[in-house]
Amino acid sequence: MGGYILSVDLGTTTVKAGLVDPRTLDVVALETAESPVEYPRPGWSIQDPARLWGLIAGLSRRLVEEAGGRGVEGVVFSTYLAGVVLMDEEGGELTPLITWLDERAHGLPREAFSGPIRIAGYNAFRLLEFLRLTGGAPSKTGKDPISKIAWLAENESDTYKSARFIGNMKSWLLLKATGVHATSPDEAHLTWLADTQGGRARWSERLLRRYGIPREKLPTIMDSTSVAGRLREPAASELGLEEGVPVVVGAGDIASAAVGSGAVADGEYHVYIGTSDWLGAHSPKRLLDIGHYIGSLLSARPGYYLVIAEQEIGGALLDWVLRVTGSDYSILEEAAEVPPGSGGLLMAPWLYGERCPIDDPNARGVLVGFSTTHDRAHLARAALEAVAFNIAWALEPMERLVGPAESMRAVGGGFKSGLWARIVASATGRILEVTEDPQLAGIRGAAAIAVSALEGLSLEEVAARVRVAGIARPDPRESRIYKRLGALYRKLYSRLKPVFAELASTASGGLEGF
Repeated sequence: MGGYILSVDLGTTTVKAGLVDPRTLDVVALETAESPVEYPRPGWSIQDPARLWGLIAGLSRRLVEEAGGRGVEGVVFSTYLAGVVLMDEEGGELTPLITWLDERAHGLPREAFSGPIRIAGYNAFRLLEFLRLTGGAPSKTGKDPISKIAWLAENESDTYKSARFIGNMKSWLLLKATGVHATSPDEAHLTWLADTQGGRARWSERLLRRYGIPREKLPTIMDSTSVAGRLREPAASELGLEEGVPVVVGAGDIASAAVGSGAVADGEYHVYIGTSDWLGAHSPKRLLDIGHYIGSLLSARPGYYLVIAEQEIGGALLDWVLRVTGSDYSILEEAAEVPPGSGGLLMAPWLYGERCPIDDPNARGVLVGFSTTHDRAHLARAALEAVAFNIAWALEPMERLVGPAESMRAVGGGFKSGLWARIVASATGRILEVTEDPQLAGIRGAAAIAVSALEGLSLEEVAARVRVAGIARPDPRESRIYKRLGALYRKLYSRLKPVFAELASTASGGLEGF
């Protein structure tokens, strides 16, 4: 390939677009823009699809100008998962894009969580059905697409019935770009409406009938390493590209970052810190630990699963500290001078509920032990340590499921901070291999998927081009400190769980009961 791959990574709050050299996976040009999220009501989280497309188009045109005459030979999108949008025949948006953070559909579909015989809050028969067909089950938080679709069917029934397509961010982009309504196996898997046995995804007629979802409204499921179609007008003009450029199906953000970490062999781990954080490992088997909300999604590697322990808040906790203290990222230099343990300040990152290792939409952030001796540097250090404690907590059930992690590839913008990498290494007791430009793992991984599709190479061959830029090793003294503090951290949840539940009921019902 003599040209570039245009790789677009749509995160929750940021859109990144890069030109990637397919021979080296180097991101030779990069443009970014903030993608605003609106919270119109408590528990709601939406984005304007038309505004997002405008951002993508603007970034693409600027990159084409920077290409210096070297053409774009392929386009690929990496997107956050579990968004839902209703569309017309041409991909026109009939609703805002409901983001993965949205909890308005908590407890839906009702049939999944009601009945005389229940297990862990689920209808026992429906849970067994989900587990057999999908390898998992929707969360009670309402954040999964099946729950959002149920909410739309109940609350926006006219729009739902008239919509030609029920889409996610991936299928919306592919439809807009190519006219083909398609999605990747990982995105289809996370709807909890697909039969994912045997290393592939196909819509389950049984589940679709049970929950009243028309098959013809859902996208076609295609391998991540397939070409979905070719750029059509007017999308090509809006992106500043030639009509007919191939558009690769690609994958969601988690599967793309997994490839961008270079850890694609069986049982190799990666850890990601961005807005959220997660642990991941590829496996030929569909593995599940429902008690700790660890599951398997079909990965970008055909026939393989990505076992994931996903946590709702990672870098967003540090961003909260920056906002409330009026600071910027230079605060990390001050945090590096604070001893491990943050002077007795302990924080928990559950700002928007939590999935792993607890599945609790009511959990909220905690700050305990602060006094007049603490300042913003202590807050920043405590935020870094809180995320590390959460990751270490999730790693224990993850290793029981997948096997031991002797080392982990580190990706995501959080690992631009060498301090954060060292804290995570000491908290988990694992060596971290920090990739080059870790914040670009999604762009790099999506481009690697496109190279695999366009050049006919395996993902393992392409991912081998990912380079490691640094190593973070556990510090024995810090590990001892973090082991003690990690135990206290876990006590916070068990002691405060009933308080979280009462606060949630108070928030929804007002303060009259006080």
